[in-house]
Amino acid sequence: MTHRFKPALYPCDLAVCQRVFDQVCSDQHVDPSSSDAEHLAFRVLAVFQKVAANEARLLEIVRSRG
Repeated sequence: MTHRFKPALYPCDLAVCQRVFDQVCSDQHVDPSSSDAEHLAFRVLAVFQKVAANEARLLEIVRSRG
């Protein structure tokens, strides 16, 4: 199976990812400067690039894979 990645992240894309990251950190009581948060950030970006979902869907997917 081939995955399609978005070729670039634009400021609006990064804003969506940041909001999802912030929400999941808050939900799961993760310190945003921790190594757990770093892994979460990579997961958020990876899901965003693979799925290119809207914010609500991205949040749902990241939470479900937590």
